[in-house]
Amino acid sequence: MKISNGVLAAALVAGLSLYGLPAHAASSAGMGGGMGIGSTFGGPGGNALDGLDLTRKQRNQIATILKEAHDQDQAQDTQEQFENLHARIEDLLSAPGPLEQDKIALVQQQMAALRAEREARHLQTASRIHDVLTPDQLAQMRERQKRIHALLSELNALQHPAQQISSDTQKK
Repeated sequence: MKISNGVLAAALVAGLSLYGLPAHAASSAGMGGGMGIGSTFGGPGGNALDGLDLTRKQRNQIATILKEAHDQDQAQDTQEQFENLHARIEDLLSAPGPLEQDKIALVQQQMAALRAEREARHLQTASRIHDVLTPDQLAQMRERQKRIHALLSELNALQHPAQQISSDTQKK
C-alpha cells in the first residue's frame, strides 16, 4: 500500500528535512497547514517518505506523531516571538545615531535560542518517525536522498557554470 499524498504533504509540512531547511508547505489534508519547521525527513526534491510502501499502521503512527508535533508547535507559537524580535532588530537598525551593537547581539541571541528550541523539537519528531520505519524503508529513503543530492549538485553545476569552472581551477 502506497502512502497517500495527504500524509506525504503532512510530513513535509512537519518540516522533516534532511537538509535542515525550513519547510513552508500546507497540507491539502489539513494536517498542520503552514508549520514552517526544519528538521529531518523532507527537503529539496520532496519528502523523503515519498515512494515508501508504508503499512496502514505506520501511516497512522506517523500521522499521530505529526499531529502531536503540530499541536506542540501551536502551543509554543514561536512565530510571533520571531516577528517581534525581527521588528526589534529593524527598529535598532533604523534608529538615528550610532548602532547599539550590544542590543542587536542580545536580540540575535534570543532568536538563536528560539531556533535551537524549535529545531530540537523537530529533531525529536524526526527521531520518532525514524523509529516507525523498517531498516529496508530507511535504506530506500537514504538511497533516494543520495540520488536527490547528486541531481541537485548536477543542477547547480548547470545553473552556475562559472562557479564550477572556478572550483575546478582551484583544484589544479
